[in-house]
Amino acid sequence: MEARTFEMEFAKFIERFHQEIRDAFIEDTFAKRQLLANYRLGREMLEELADAVLSEFTINIDKRTTVESIADKYVQLGIRCCEDGLSYSEMIRVFTLLRRHIWLFFQDSNFAGQPFDVRSIVALNNRTTLFFDRAIYSFLVGFEQIQSEIKTELNDMYNTFVDRIYHDIRVRLRSDS
Repeated sequence: MEARTFEMEFAKFIERFHQEIRDAFIEDTFAKRQLLANYRLGREMLEELADAVLSEFTINIDKRTTVESIADKYVQLGIRCCEDGLSYSEMIRVFTLLRRHIWLFFQDSNFAGQPFDVRSIVALNNRTTLFFDRAIYSFLVGFEQIQSEIKTELNDMYNTFVDRIYHDIRVRLRSDS
């Protein structure tokens, strides 16, 4: 079996069992580690992320999938998380745990017991890692984009406030003279 076929067969395998992987991921992330547990929509966010990654795993790790298509989706997620007040460090941990659960499932399944070339496993790991690296980077770009807009808005408000105070002080000084 050539490496490309192995990667896609594995991706299809993940998609077929995505519910099982998702459930283990949610149990570990939300219930045990309590990541995003302080957010009203935390569990929903975890479920949506897991479903998006796992149900489209074939597309996500395919070499033909453009960087832009991955970026668009995860920049939007970063924007949403920032607007909802979620912690970006917790979200990065969530991405890391999802990748870990994919590999744990692979190792625990019969799929991992098949006689594959080491290069095939390395190629699969590289494609999976590349996807997650791109998703995390794009997520952070979206998150920082909103933070930058918020900082600019706060800076503008602060400058307006200082200008008004300065103006009021000048007016009072003139009237006192």
